[in-house]
Amino acid sequence: MKLKNFFMSCVAACALAAPAMAEGGMFEGALPENWTADVVAGVKYNYYNFHNWQQDGTSNYTWLVTFDADVQGKWKVANWRNLVDIDLGQTWTDGQGRRKSSDRLFWESMLDFNMTEVLKPYVGNRFETQMIAGYTYSEDEDGNEVKKAVSSFMDPAYETQVAGLAYIPNDMFSQRLGFANRMTISNGYGYADEHGAEKIARGERDHLKTVKDEPGLESVTEFKYGFSDVVSFKSRLWAFTNFEGVNAIDGRWENLLTVLIAPLIELQVGFDMAYDLDQDEDAQVKNMVLFGLTWRWF
Repeated sequence: MKLKNFFMSCVAACALAAPAMAEGGMFEGALPENWTADVVAGVKYNYYNFHNWQQDGTSNYTWLVTFDADVQGKWKVANWRNLVDIDLGQTWTDGQGRRKSSDRLFWESMLDFNMTEVLKPYVGNRFETQMIAGYTYSEDEDGNEVKKAVSSFMDPAYETQVAGLAYIPNDMFSQRLGFANRMTISNGYGYADEHGAEKIARGERDHLKTVKDEPGLESVTEFKYGFSDVVSFKSRLWAFTNFEGVNAIDGRWENLLTVLIAPLIELQVGFDMAYDLDQDEDAQVKNMVLFGLTWRWF
């Protein structure tokens, strides 16, 4: 009942915001003239329930709450941009229970100095972690499920300080290249320790390193394009290598196509690929097709 009330409240909030959303955003016009913002919150929910259904089917539901913000202030000397990405979702399947489907807490702040119209030295900070615990699932010899915690809030967390030179020819494309110090924080799962897996296997969690600093080079490429008032695409490619070598380059490539079906309804098609040697030796891939309610703030 609480879950139902939560989603009904979200629907009511979006319905009240519909007139403003049709004009571009509920708070459009509230910012000073030198500020721009693209802020969207969304709720996606799917539900299936089967009872004695002879054509086969498994009861399940999926919910996802998202908040995506890109806010930028522009002055003669410098521009200040902040990115926020918050995603949290779960899936419940009859016979398996609840499992996390999405979990991200991301904030990036960049200060660009207007040396020329297209070349801009910059300094910035980035923080990323998750909000709830993550697990791996397996079965024992008797077929019973074995649930093992492998991550949690602030474990791991990544704090990065950056400085470099940006090439920004227009509002659609930007390329940043600079020095970065990437700090990995992990208090119990060994992400900050090169020998973390071995120490955990030996029961030596108390001897795990909790912080790892990696100075290195970083590249961030961003592209966004609006095909029309209702269809847009954005892509972001991030890569980092420490000064120890280029044998293990961490990276993340994010792509999102958004189609506004109606003032309240949005379709999103996404493809993400990530690689982080501290997490896994293989590449991580995520595909998604989402359909649900949106609430545009700006």
